[in-house]
Amino acid sequence: MMQKKQQPKYRQSDTVVIRRSQINFAPYNPRKEDPEVIRKLKKNFKTVGYLGGIVWNRLSSYLVSGHKRVQTLDIINGYDGTSETDYEIKVEAVELDNKTEREQNIFMNSPSAMGEFDMEKMKVLVPEIDYQAAGLSEADMNIYGISVMQDEMSAGLADTLDDFEEMQRPFEERKAAVKEMKEQIRQQAEQKAEDIESYVMINFKSYRAKSSFMLRFGFGPDDKIIPGEIFADMVERVE
Repeated sequence: MMQKKQQPKYRQSDTVVIRRSQINFAPYNPRKEDPEVIRKLKKNFKTVGYLGGIVWNRLSSYLVSGHKRVQTLDIINGYDGTSETDYEIKVEAVELDNKTEREQNIFMNSPSAMGEFDMEKMKVLVPEIDYQAAGLSEADMNIYGISVMQDEMSAGLADTLDDFEEMQRPFEERKAAVKEMKEQIRQQAEQKAEDIESYVMINFKSYRAKSSFMLRFGFGPDDKIIPGEIFADMVERVE
């Protein structure tokens, strides 16, 4: 007896390959421009390849999600909008009206909708991986209680010293170059320390307590970051 094929209980996107020229960036996309994101994506694509994640609306030709991915693929493929540089790209095709398209654009970019990391699991996981390959920063690692600054400084200095020894340069010249490199590493370390020290964490006993605090000062109950300068203007200064 032939088994009846079960119908999906929800709508699904179609995985299709289209031409890059069929895609338009959504002019309302609220995601900020960040060259560092493009740099990380480019490195990741070249390391493990393009793994998908681009959602494209057939009805409008606009991207719903994946603007940074497409921008990165454009750079890798040298796309300049001409037919000569056009290329094929795999997308998840959907058919959404204008309102739903905009809602899903925000939904797929929202940290509140995508969920948070479990801190305890991350503390176990991150020591076993290359944190930069995972898209994490030194500040992220500091939040998980793992210091990478000293390791980076030591590794950078060791590589520099090895390079100079191999080059067999005069002693005084090597000494001056190493001194200069040490100063550069020190300055970089100070900058990283400043970046890390610009964060402060406030912990509440419950989500309800956090929500009350956030709403009291005019922030969203699910916000994860509060600009310190704005918050400082909202509270009384303690002399």
